[in-house]
Amino acid sequence: MKIEESCILVVDDELELLEIFSTWLGRAGCRVITAPNGAEALKVLREEKIDVLISDMRMPIMDGATLVRNLRQMDVPQPKVIFVSGFGNVSRREIFGMGVEALLDKPLGRANLIRALEQCLTDNEQRWSKPSPEPMAQRVSLELKSLEEATATSAFNLGRGGCCIVVDTPLKEEETVDLSVRFAREGLHIEAQGTVVWFDDKQNRAGVAFEYLQPECRQWVLRKIAELNPKSFVTQC
Repeated sequence: MKIEESCILVVDDELELLEIFSTWLGRAGCRVITAPNGAEALKVLREEKIDVLISDMRMPIMDGATLVRNLRQMDVPQPKVIFVSGFGNVSRREIFGMGVEALLDKPLGRANLIRALEQCLTDNEQRWSKPSPEPMAQRVSLELKSLEEATATSAFNLGRGGCCIVVDTPLKEEETVDLSVRFAREGLHIEAQGTVVWFDDKQNRAGVAFEYLQPECRQWVLRKIAELNPKSFVTQC
């Protein structure tokens, strides 16, 4: 979807920020609807088809996390979700497990907001088709017996936008990673570039959002995600 074809719901209790975000998005050609808290946002979501929900995390009456949890229970078209502000009582692991696609810190510039919005509106096949020219900061290589067994034991799980993996060495959050995963029994493999969106040092598990998948593995991964239809963006596993 093109950005100028989209309808965006912006939720924030700071009215000045609502006005700023509305101006930025309006200049990009979006239709913009605003709400001052999660409770008012739910009313909008019941009445309007929203393509992307951009919400603050900390708000009175109903915060961003509660808003998304309620949204997932509603029988309405589910929008993509961007959270703004790094402050809240919800972990990054839970945030991406709820289906949130981007977490942006305040203060936030227009370019970063528009970039995150464009990524949300781009389908995965197109989003994952262009490799980064820059070297990745980290590398992970996994050899697993089978996809079925790895999924059953939560050694590997797919979300809508990435995967959860068990690793031997710590990974740095918000750093890029070269990811290679091979499933011996099925003869399948994943060769990807991604970003570590969360890392659990107690369980040695990491959530990786895909940025690029090699053509040889992209189609089967897309088919598997369509088959699973996961609600999470990067699953908690």
